[in-house]
Amino acid sequence: MIVGVKHLAIVAAYLGGVFAKRHHATGRSLVAPVGAEVLTVGVIGDYGWTGWTPNPDHFCLEVLPQLQAANITIPMEVVNDCDPGDRTYISNATALQTDTASYVGQVCSMKNCSALISVGDNFYDSGVDFTTGGILRFQAAWVDMYSQGVFDYIPWYQCLGNHDVVKGQSGVDFETKVAPIYDDRWYFGTKGLPYYSYDLIGKDWNATFVVLDSDCFINKYQENTSVYYNEYTQKCHKQKRHQVEFLKNEFAKSKADWKFIQLHHPYMSSAGNFSELLPIVEVVEKHNGIVLNGHDHCLAHYVYNSTNYILSGAAGYPQAGDCNNGVKLGPFAKFLGANEETAANGFVTLDISKSSVNVEYYVRDMQFIDGDLYTVAHDLKPLYQFKITEHAK
Repeated sequence: MIVGVKHLAIVAAYLGGVFAKRHHATGRSLVAPVGAEVLTVGVIGDYGWTGWTPNPDHFCLEVLPQLQAANITIPMEVVNDCDPGDRTYISNATALQTDTASYVGQVCSMKNCSALISVGDNFYDSGVDFTTGGILRFQAAWVDMYSQGVFDYIPWYQCLGNHDVVKGQSGVDFETKVAPIYDDRWYFGTKGLPYYSYDLIGKDWNATFVVLDSDCFINKYQENTSVYYNEYTQKCHKQKRHQVEFLKNEFAKSKADWKFIQLHHPYMSSAGNFSELLPIVEVVEKHNGIVLNGHDHCLAHYVYNSTNYILSGAAGYPQAGDCNNGVKLGPFAKFLGANEETAANGFVTLDISKSSVNVEYYVRDMQFIDGDLYTVAHDLKPLYQFKITEHAK
């Protein structure tokens, strides 16, 4: 009888392993396939709203001011979770993330995406950390949200944004060290660092991507009144030169046809440029690289000093002002995915081959019961596209 029980247990364990989702079992990160003549990847950012519960109104409006007046130390993530704008957005933002996730999956299935590239802000409002609450957020906002169809078997090359570092080192450690073990689709390099590089390798081409944490470069995050001021941002700000040197070395040794920088904050923007990123941009320009970023909650294409800046921050809550309500100022803005009412939800795909990087902006038709805020006649076709043919140096 004992033998029979053991036998059944072994069979059950085996079948459980067979039918369980692979990405919950292996603990080893996936990577994009090698050898394709054309490899398609999606660029996605500013998306992780689901599962966030803001602090109660009573606490934010009545208790918090009293605590501040009494000079009681309040954790920055608690203050951040009382942000009035984000508290207003949360209901719509969660719905928009859900709808946009479905749309991204539909487009990526159609285009046979081999990977997704994140440009940060993976979890609003105050990120995740290695607590039960952090694990539940990770499960709800990412694992369950992106679990069907094409999402189930492609890697996500991840990047940190400002909302990901609110909890400091513990939040960074969760995304860089714990999450890749939790789900093997979540890729964050092999050394558990907030910056890393990886290559996508085709049949006769190679593309190098360098991922940096731009939070470390932002001066206003070093003010003790900032919700992003913590032991992690203080330390990495002092050591930001390490990331610049890392970028220089990775680009210098790479013989790739295409070189990309992947980070959160924009150097070119319709809302606010982060000039502190100039040391990074100078390296990119030297190597004729391409910039992928988020932070602004919209889609845009800028060209400055012959460098292409691809903004893909529209997978969660869109904000028209981030793309200047669709009004192009100056010759740098080539495309802005916004109008007077809203910015568009969507993402960007890169079709990478030996001869070119074909960049396509997919914008979903935002139909609601009371109207259509952003009309797109055929949202399974790119609303805007351009092609990069000049190789990296």
